[in-house]
Amino acid sequence: MPLRHRAITPGITLAIGLAVGWIVATIRPSYLLADRGGVGGEDIITSGPIAIEYNPGLKIQVAHDAVYYLDYKGGRILAMVPSPRQSMGGTHMFDSFAERDLVADFKLPPGSATPHFLMTTGTLGAMNGGWAPLYVFESSSKQVATYRVLPLTVGGSSKPRFDLLELRSMAPPPAAVESAH
Repeated sequence: MPLRHRAITPGITLAIGLAVGWIVATIRPSYLLADRGGVGGEDIITSGPIAIEYNPGLKIQVAHDAVYYLDYKGGRILAMVPSPRQSMGGTHMFDSFAERDLVADFKLPPGSATPHFLMTTGTLGAMNGGWAPLYVFESSSKQVATYRVLPLTVGGSSKPRFDLLELRSMAPPPAAVESAH
């Protein structure tokens, strides 16, 4: 008498798969979510594109990013453009950082309220040339600054140029405040 193997029906297979999927979905660890900005009072890291170049070898456009580090307690922001280079010692990604003094850029007087900095990158639409401005907000003085990083390579090393494009108040104009009362 031949032995018969009982086949698992598709319905049982589906039920087992759903049960295992549900168990895995409920016990998985929480995801690490990256954000472009951060909470004031802490150091913040973000990145954003600064240029798009055409790679003729690959026949594609390649975005170049800048990495920004807001040193909250130091009141400064650093920008760096990673550029991979191979050498006998291995791969090197970082050359030098460009720096901005946020206290000076925002014209904050000594002894004034403790500054609260936040930052994020933005997009300018399809005709922006591939760069994203860096916006830095200072909430105690109600100001926002717009920065741009340009990659500069001299010889074998690069040091980005870090420009303040605009500093603007976010406070409503005095006439709007008076008419609101």
